[in-house]
Amino acid sequence: MITDPINIDPLFDLTHLMNRRPFVIWRKPGTSNPEGFAASVKIIPNGELPEQSSFVFSPFQEYASFPRLAFYPEPLDSTESIFYKNIIPSITLPTDEPDNKSIYCDRINILTSLMQNQELHKVVLSRRIDLNELSEEMAPALFNELCSKYPAAFISLIHIPGVFTWLGATPERLLYLKDNTVHTTSIAATRPFEGELPDIKNWNKKELEEQQLVTSFILNVLTNAGIAEIDCDGPQPIQAGNLVHLKTDIRFKVSPETDIKQLIKELHPTPAVCGLPKEKAFQTIRSIEPHSREYYAGYLGLVNHEELELYVNLRCMRWLNGKASLFVGGGITAASNPTEEWEETNFKALTLLSVIDKLSILAGNYPNAHK
Repeated sequence: MITDPINIDPLFDLTHLMNRRPFVIWRKPGTSNPEGFAASVKIIPNGELPEQSSFVFSPFQEYASFPRLAFYPEPLDSTESIFYKNIIPSITLPTDEPDNKSIYCDRINILTSLMQNQELHKVVLSRRIDLNELSEEMAPALFNELCSKYPAAFISLIHIPGVFTWLGATPERLLYLKDNTVHTTSIAATRPFEGELPDIKNWNKKELEEQQLVTSFILNVLTNAGIAEIDCDGPQPIQAGNLVHLKTDIRFKVSPETDIKQLIKELHPTPAVCGLPKEKAFQTIRSIEPHSREYYAGYLGLVNHEELELYVNLRCMRWLNGKASLFVGGGITAASNPTEEWEETNFKALTLLSVIDKLSILAGNYPNAHK
């Protein structure tokens, strides 16, 4: 995908590069070998895509203090001195406390009350989990373990010295474009995986409606963009680590005149990470969530002249000024049960927490990270 990518052993070269060079590394779903490169980093304008082959990292909120970034391959022997703290706007640690169960459930009750008048159909409510004493130096080992544990996820590790490190294992593709054929997915509804995939007939009304809201939103965006021939397959249950979701695969053709940048703008954020109606849900999130989502629920991935492959940044965490935090969220509808929604976010957090706990125990350093 990227011209002349530098294959990096995640436990040797990445450890060596930590806090020395910016880099990005990823492992595509269904593949075994990570790819990546040492990078130069540039801010790109909101709504734009880089013209050169690169890895894009875009925040959830376009006009926040977290800019859209492009990572470009750079030779490992480069001696150019770049002070990234001067390139990237100042990003500071949040001062708010993460939500506990009581506060998170109170926010859900507020949302379900707002939905009684049917002006809001769904809002995705996120929470931040601060992880105490989790060293940033563990990021390469965690990346490697995520690759082993989640073969069907897009695994990524993004590092800018003195700025931040982001790690993720997302199950959700936003858009894949090649040869004028586009593939996107509608993923919604979550259950813990209990040994086998539950038949579609066994999903409840709230779960099926939540999935259909996302699918209908995507189909409406495509129809408004003038795309006539659309192929849908689903919904069907899929396993994503310790979780099960409902997924619909959506494929369609685009013409050379199709404005891909505008299509991405219309698709993101989908109801799977924002809500419906989109703008009203977005404003509700801004007013009810005490934290910035930063790059959580934004998108990331590969861009060049022949292909475009972007994923939604879910099941992710970041280090900022040496402090680690994990982000999770859940789709709230009028039928939501606050306690069940809280437990759903805990299940989602286990995607990363189970790996963190395993490596911390092996290292003899078990942090009280998420109690």
